Amino acid sequence: MLDEPGDFIGNILAKLINRRYTTLTDTQNFKNWDMSIIIETDYYPVSILFENTVKIKSDAIQNPTLIFKMKFNTIVSIVKEETTILRALLKGAIQVKGLVRHPRAAFRFYRLMNSILK
Repeated sequence: MLDEPGDFIGNILAKLINRRYTTLTDTQNFKNWDMSIIIETDYYPVSILFENTVKIKSDAIQNPTLIFKMKFNTIVSIVKEETTILRALLKGAIQVKGLVRHPRAAFRFYRLMNSILK
């Protein structure tokens, strides 16, 4: 189970991950990924660190593996199932930095996000 941070977006992410991955063995697959993600919204950035554990912080970290830029409305549309992550990527509603350099990390993060939003 992840600690739920005090900020709104980080708390929602932690709750979604905790809802989907309820046991420690469920989370072992992604705890050892050794990557970092920044989700930049029109409000503030949220960082997700995968380094022997999963941590969510409400600020930008230095040298992330991937950076996802999107509006908060895009996140809401994905959660409400009005669109999918892949469709938002293809339409340009989500921009990704680091995709070419770290395709495996991008695919892992996509699969994680896709699984918690179902």
